[in-house]
Formats: sequence, structure tokens, C-alpha cells
Amino acid sequence: MERRRQREKQLRLLGYASPPAAVAAATARRRAGDWRGACAAAAVDAHVDLRDVAARYGTDEAARVEGELRGLAPDLLRRFLPRTRSLALLPRAAVVLSRLPGPVRTTARLLRRGVPLLVATLPRTDHSPQRIGLRVTDSLRLPTRWHDLPGWCWDADAVATRRWAYGASAVRLAWHTPDGRPYPQGGTAAPRRAEDRATQVETVAALLAARQPVAAYEAAGLAVDPDVGRQDSAWLAPALVAHAPALSVLAEETRRLAHRYGTTTQFADGHRLAVELAADGQPTVRQAAWDEPVAGPYAFGVPAPADAALLRWGDLAPDELHPLVHEALFPGRTQAWRAPEPAPPPPIRIRCGRDWHPVQVAACRLVTAHTDEELRREFLLAGLGGPVGGCAAAVRAWRTGAKPVPKEIRRLRQDLFVRAFHGDTEGLLALLADGIDPQLRDNRGRTLVHWLPWVDHHRVLPALTAAGLDLDAPDRDGHSPLHAAALALATEVMEVLLAAGADPDAVDERGRTAAELLAFARTPTRR
Repeated sequence: MERRRQREKQLRLLGYASPPAAVAAATARRRAGDWRGACAAAAVDAHVDLRDVAARYGTDEAARVEGELRGLAPDLLRRFLPRTRSLALLPRAAVVLSRLPGPVRTTARLLRRGVPLLVATLPRTDHSPQRIGLRVTDSLRLPTRWHDLPGWCWDADAVATRRWAYGASAVRLAWHTPDGRPYPQGGTAAPRRAEDRATQVETVAALLAARQPVAAYEAAGLAVDPDVGRQDSAWLAPALVAHAPALSVLAEETRRLAHRYGTTTQFADGHRLAVELAADGQPTVRQAAWDEPVAGPYAFGVPAPADAALLRWGDLAPDELHPLVHEALFPGRTQAWRAPEPAPPPPIRIRCGRDWHPVQVAACRLVTAHTDEELRREFLLAGLGGPVGGCAAAVRAWRTGAKPVPKEIRRLRQDLFVRAFHGDTEGLLALLADGIDPQLRDNRGRTLVHWLPWVDHHRVLPALTAAGLDLDAPDRDGHSPLHAAALALATEVMEVLLAAGADPDAVDERGRTAAELLAFARTPTRR
């Protein structure tokens, strides 16, 4: 986390995965004992019937599952779910959440029943609405490969293990002194300290920053097989670095999963790495053979939290931590929780004719030194074949993504639509209240009405229509918002759009209505 770009990426992940308003709402419902309300606030669809669990597995198991649901912090869970490089939830992944210490039987036997496990299921594609399904699954019916998250990722009661996972010893946080002061931001070496959990986390991070991945793995309590990468030594270091985000919790996770599922070998997702647990409890990282059967829980499945490093660099304040993280890292301190405040975007300088003009993004509009009439004249001339340049080109790029797009504008546009993609309803409503540009479209020509399946449509649609957005505006593929809802299998959104006056007979470039597109999206081959 020495590099600011790394910290900015981590902050974006925290903001996208669990928007501040969702954290506040889910925390309030969880503390009130309303686990279903907490799930709803965090975009988690709970498909759990406790009476059915009791009928199939007995009242004791149903009581255990109910206790897990009451302790579930779905807004915290979203931070640790497996994701793609674009930060979308990993399609179709199954993620086990359970307090059951193990061992869990996973080998099916005739007429034998396993144990009920609380499982989160992720969206069917990486561009589907980022909602999570919550179900109870028999341990004998787990897929060939699955993810398993420890309690500190999702259980509100796992305070002690959460403190350990976040890199804190009994007396201090990583990169902090015992009196709570962060290390100097420009420092490259930690002060001499007794060996403890915080020191281990600091050491691992320092070795990774010094490009010594093998030493970093050893400092984290894992041996690296000397034969790994021997035939292709250039492969080893990148493979180890690629999985380094899980490093400081990897040894403990290897032991936990081995005990829980009775397996001594766990395989990584990609890079052909495996973690093998010896009889003495020593985990070793080695290269997996191409023909080696791969099954069981994923190794390197959960990233180590970076909040302590963000605190050190001043990117987060204690009052901006997730409430459960604050409770673990600052016991006894009263948190005045507040949402992290994003810095307003700085002015952008655009070459306009012979001059440089400042433009500013405010309330999701690009404010220039030109009047609306001047900009309309430029766009009219462009429609007649004339060139568009300067501030007018910047406004067009802001509204449509049309090239050329200044990198500052591209970054701000991406942030807006990524927040919609991750379901930040409150953030979107705030922008609408400030007067969002109704002509704003993403790089596929979609308006914000197309994004309704990703947010709380009951609240957002009235604000969009009040802002003057067209319910039937097509994107570049001719898809209206109704078509977009059909592709997302969001039938409830389709009903709401139709009730608001959307045209059910509108067709896309292939002549298909939204109803026909819905039938197409529902076919098994599409899944």
C-alpha cells in the first residue's frame, strides 16, 4: 500500500462493494434483529425457509442456521466475495458461510444426508445485476469447486478473529504504535518491535514491496516448494505475487479449510498453484500438475484486509471504518460513524480554439464557460458535417463517451456508471437531486434508465422520470430500458416500466420486442 494507486483501488472496492448508505441501513437492521431487512439493504436476496431446514435436518441444525443469519453482516460480506478483475462479482460462484467448525462431509454416499450450510450464490454473468442469493445447501450437494469464507468476513460476533485478520496484535495495529499513532508516511522501514501479529503483517508487506515474494511467503508461515518453477523460473515470482493479497491470512486459512473439509491440498484459481498441508501442520505452496484432479475449496480464496494500511496513510479515518471493523480495531472507543467524503473533482483545462478553458464537473454536469445556446450551435454545426472541438467536444464526450475523451472525464464517467452497476442507490439519488444531466449515457449508449435492474428501481425510477429521462430511449444496439431489464431477467423492473408508460412494442435492431428478448434470455443455453 505504499503506492497511492493501490490505495485508491482499495478505496474504490470498499465504496463499490458496500456503499456507505447500505452499510448504515444494514447495520441498523442487523442491530434491530431484522436479518432479512439487513439483507435487503445490502442487495442480498434471502431464499431461506427455516421451517424446511428443521423438517429436513432437525431443530438443532435449524437453530444453528438461524443464529448464523442473525449474526450475518451482509454489507461486510460483500467486501470479501470473489470478484473479477473489473470488480464484478465472480459469476456463478458458490460461497459457503457457516459457523460449523467441521469437519464437513462432502463426499456423497447412498442414502446419506450431509449438513445444512449457508451458501451465498453470485450472479449468473459478470454484467448481471450485482445481487447475491442466500440459500441453505446440503454439504453433499456442493459443486466441484467452491469458495469458503471465514467468520471474520461476515459474522458480526467474530470480533477477536476479525482483529487478527485485519493485522492487529493484542496491543497495536499494523503500521501503528501502541498509543495509536501511525508510522510516518514517508518511512520505508518499521521501527524495531517485538514479534507479534502486527509485526508479521508489516514484514510480509515490506518483503512484497521489496520484490522478494518467496521470503514474504516464508514470513507469512508458508514454505515454497524448491521445485516450484524450477523448469520455468520466470513463472514463479509473478504467480506468487498474483496471489499475494491473501498472503497474511493464507496459512491460517489453509489449516481451517483442511480441518473443515478433510483435504490436505487446496488449489488456486489460475497460475497452477496449490497449497499442501503437511502432517505437522506446515503449509507449502507448490506448482499443480496439469493433469492433477482439481476439486474442493479454493486456496487463496479470501484477500487480507487493507484497512490498517489505509488508516496509516490517512486515506481512512477511524470513524469511516465499517462499524464491525472499528469495533474490532478500536475496542472501547465510541465511533461517530460517517461516510467517507469523496474529494470534489478538480477543474479540467480544455484547449478551446486558441485559449485554454477550465471546465468543472458539478452535479453530474460538465460546466463550461459557454452558454447552452453556444453549445447547441456547435452541436448543430457538427450535425451538418462541421467539426466539434474544444469545450463542445468535452461536453459531448461527457454525455456520450464519444472519442476523444479526456482521461479526467473518462475516469469520472466510469465512476458514475460503476456505482450504478454496484447498486449504489443512495449515491445515484443524491446525484439526481443535484440535477443530473438527462443526456448522460454510458459507452454503449445506455441512459440511467437502462440501469434500473441494478438499483432500487422503486425509488430511482420516479427521480429519473422527474429529471426528464426518456423511458424508451434506445442504446446503440436498439435496446430500450425495457429490453435491458429483459436481458437482466428483471421481470419486476419490466412491470414497473410498463406501468410508467414504456412501449412494450418497441423493437431492437434485430426486430425483437422486450418480451421476445426475455424468452431468449431465459433459455438454458443462455445460462
